[in-house]
Amino acid sequence: MEYRNYRDLTSEELEELEQLYPTTLNRELCRRYSISLEGLVDGIATPNGWKKQKAKAYWSCKKIELTEKQVKWFINHYKHTKNADIMAKLHIGESTLHRYARKYGLKKSAQFMNKSVKQNMQMAHDVCVRHGIYEETAERMRMEMRKMYERGERIPGSFAKGVSNKMRLTPKRYKEWRRKNAESIREVRRKEKMRINWGLPQRTKLKFGHNKRKASHRYLFKKFNYIVDRGSDIIYYDELTERRPLMEKRAHLYGLTIMEAEMEDVV
Repeated sequence: MEYRNYRDLTSEELEELEQLYPTTLNRELCRRYSISLEGLVDGIATPNGWKKQKAKAYWSCKKIELTEKQVKWFINHYKHTKNADIMAKLHIGESTLHRYARKYGLKKSAQFMNKSVKQNMQMAHDVCVRHGIYEETAERMRMEMRKMYERGERIPGSFAKGVSNKMRLTPKRYKEWRRKNAESIREVRRKEKMRINWGLPQRTKLKFGHNKRKASHRYLFKKFNYIVDRGSDIIYYDELTERRPLMEKRAHLYGLTIMEAEMEDVV
């Protein structure tokens, strides 16, 4: 059974529901308006303070007993069927459903519970998107944070869009954050330079050695007939190259790698 969200009820339906709720069974109301029991009770009745009037109700408080056929169906389908669908199928209420579940020791399967949680989360997300709750909440948070920033108050740990660290932190903590951030960046650059100097592969995409010394060494390698491709840090040599061992030994200091040229490397 597909349910509507209780927020989608029209004003006329809500007025009619308010009149019927005190003297009508919840399962009948759920079936009439195609809403879930949780939506009816927790979403509409409880917030509005609606109460049942059993003295004026048409139903009887007599305990409902299921037939043998209904009990068999109940046992076979309880583990993987929604309670609301079971109540609608057997025309019973919550108390009868829970009474028979306890009597036969029935529980929902883990697979069904996981599936139900995902479906409920997706339904809640769709409803929030449809009613603009996310945008409204985010805008309210941004306005409140900006007011706190203007008053000089510290904004709680939140990384909402439009709120910078300078707004979120006090001046003292922001200064400390800047200092630690700069130290972290310097440490990463220092370790990366050490890897280059020792001829190890880089772990980041940082670029080093784009200076006059590197440019001059590339020029010297090209002067001695090394193969230097434009924009490449790999220097190739072949039988026509005038090898310079000392220059090759110090090449890694400038982020350059010396390799022997193969046929496919020579264009």
